[in-house]
Amino acid sequence: MEEVFVLLVLLAGITHAFLPVTDTSCNMVQNSSMCSVSVGGSVYIQLMANATGHQVRCSKLLPSGSTGKEFVFSLKKEKVIIQEELGNRTEFFISNGTFKITNVEAADSGQYAVLVFDPNGVRLSTKTFEVQVVQENILPIIIISASAACLTLIVVVVSCCAYRRTRRFKQPAAA
Repeated sequence: MEEVFVLLVLLAGITHAFLPVTDTSCNMVQNSSMCSVSVGGSVYIQLMANATGHQVRCSKLLPSGSTGKEFVFSLKKEKVIIQEELGNRTEFFISNGTFKITNVEAADSGQYAVLVFDPNGVRLSTKTFEVQVVQENILPIIIISASAACLTLIVVVVSCCAYRRTRRFKQPAAA
């Protein structure tokens, strides 16, 4: 009985490992303000059609009650500078003005502000958007996977037992 339980737990874990975490795309060029993404997924947030020749500053606004903002990334003279803590999870693509966050965490939730300037430093636009990180519930998937694994195991055991029983009672052919 312990072996069956261990097998079910392993199969549930394997099933979860193969479930793809979705990528989300949000288009802020159209002035959408909300972007919802799953924990562990990736989000592509298009801020502008092309950032070539522009200066861009992106900050995460601190929660209400706090003052200030947290630097996320900047673009100046075609060079992108990303906050050190986000460096391995964040990219900004100049050619299509897209900001990417991989392996999204709950801490990535919040409101962001993007300032866009021309090459001379004159502000062209200000955009704000909110990233909402949601935790997906995988329990139903694990239960379904475990049920399917259990059913498969039962079919295999019954088939083996039936095969052994028919072999045991088979009489040798008379010569």
